[in-house]
Amino acid sequence: MESSIVRLNDLKLEYHTYGAGAEKIICLHGHGRSVSDFHFLGKSDRKLILIVLPHHGQSYFPSNRIEKNPLSILEFNQLFEKIIEAEAIKKFHFVAFSQGGRFVLSLIPIQEQKIQSVHLISPDAMDNNSFYNRASRNRWTRKLFKSWEEDPQRFIKAAGIAKRLGLVRPKVFAFIQKFASNKESFQRASITWRGFRNIRPNNDELKKVIARSDWRFVIIMGKYDQVIRTRQAELFLKKISQQDALIVIECGHDFFKEENIALLSPHIKI
Repeated sequence: MESSIVRLNDLKLEYHTYGAGAEKIICLHGHGRSVSDFHFLGKSDRKLILIVLPHHGQSYFPSNRIEKNPLSILEFNQLFEKIIEAEAIKKFHFVAFSQGGRFVLSLIPIQEQKIQSVHLISPDAMDNNSFYNRASRNRWTRKLFKSWEEDPQRFIKAAGIAKRLGLVRPKVFAFIQKFASNKESFQRASITWRGFRNIRPNNDELKKVIARSDWRFVIIMGKYDQVIRTRQAELFLKKISQQDALIVIECGHDFFKEENIALLSPHIKI
């Protein structure tokens, strides 16, 4: 696996290449995950281009821009174009997980003519109006989360109160406890939540693009996923008139465990 970096002004985007086949698959990982999640897609006729999201690996987005000038999809697309130019890619398949799905859903209308298929695994940002997404666009909520970055236990306590009030589901609270117990992981979660707030899909544009395209578009969800639930995918797909695009497999949000990859891989048809 080879690592490269593309640059745009004060931004850096790292990516890895894996394999040398004719079919090009561009993959975007989930929050706190590694590009190695996608190694199971490797075959002799494929070349994987594994993009490392900002605030992961060597990809860099300046923290002093997060509040006043967060990352935009047009800016990210400029970096994306540098990758496909460097790798001489004319056509490609998208595979993305969770937070990576947020970027792909936003890129689809821009990259429509180059896409051969889209496989999204429990993608983030399917509901622009959810509390999670609306709160990221509220300056006072962002300030609150920033204040918790130095002491994530305060966030866990607040989430515990929300759980007792019935505002947070028990399994979501368990997930919060897990990632917020580590200061570094909580800080990255807060930074990406605040910094990626303008990376969100235009559902009207998505609906038009997918309707007129003949490439495969599917969303793969875990039946027991409590982080991003199947119901969210159902409502999103209804909005873009793609109700038949949903695939549900017998797992939670942990798609890349060995036993779950065996369930996932047959549905990624490239």
